Amino acid sequence: MPLAPSNQANIYYEKHGEGDGPPVLFIRGTGADGTRWMPQVNAYKSEVPCVIFDGRGVGRSDTTAPPYSVEQMASDTIALMDHLELESAHISGSSLGGAIGLHMAIHAPERVRTLQLHSSWLATRGFTAYSLGLLKKFLVAGGTDFYYDATLPLLFSPTYMMNNFDDLMGILAHMQANPATDDGLLGQIEANLSYDLSNDVSRVQAPTLITVGELDYLLPVSCSQELHKAIDGSDLVIFPGCGHLVTMENSTDFNTATLEWLRPHL
Repeated sequence: MPLAPSNQANIYYEKHGEGDGPPVLFIRGTGADGTRWMPQVNAYKSEVPCVIFDGRGVGRSDTTAPPYSVEQMASDTIALMDHLELESAHISGSSLGGAIGLHMAIHAPERVRTLQLHSSWLATRGFTAYSLGLLKKFLVAGGTDFYYDATLPLLFSPTYMMNNFDDLMGILAHMQANPATDDGLLGQIEANLSYDLSNDVSRVQAPTLITVGELDYLLPVSCSQELHKAIDGSDLVIFPGCGHLVTMENSTDFNTATLEWLRPHL
């Protein structure tokens, strides 16, 4: 099993695709294992190598005691890059993964060739403190199985849930079969709740793409608009009718838009 050591934890990873160029390194969000990127990996891998991994506390990676921080999880990602002997990579992060990628772009800019921030945000305050705080309440109230059940309406649009219920139940089964541990999920949620890069975001130099679903309830469009305003030269794509997990709800349009943006940088 491929593992990269990082600060008392081993991080599970997979490599996909061929080629010697810098890969796309995909970073998943709260409580999500790396395989949730497979709709993107399958679209990308013929053009660019891809790396996916399970964050600390999730899937086949080790769990350490909570709380975690975005800084700590960014260090895990850099340790993985060191293990793979990658000087730099194209960073693509969803939700908490976007926060991790943004931290890397600010504090380790030489490691980030391009930056993609999907369904992400700049700082936990106001509504985002409330919405992300719900995640902790779900976990404390019912444990990990209840957490994955309870979060679905925050992750997908109502239309998708009604029209694709069987697929939705398949996604839920996958989440529950590849879960975070209780401590790992709590640790990642705490990383969300302590997150604030608002004072440093102006330092981002990497070409940046920001995407969000029009109906994202967890981290609404205004969060991505704030990132877009704060990062000079960034591009913003809003996917109509989609919720938080655009990568899964509308992978076709997501893959088309993100690959079109990435190609000139390969």
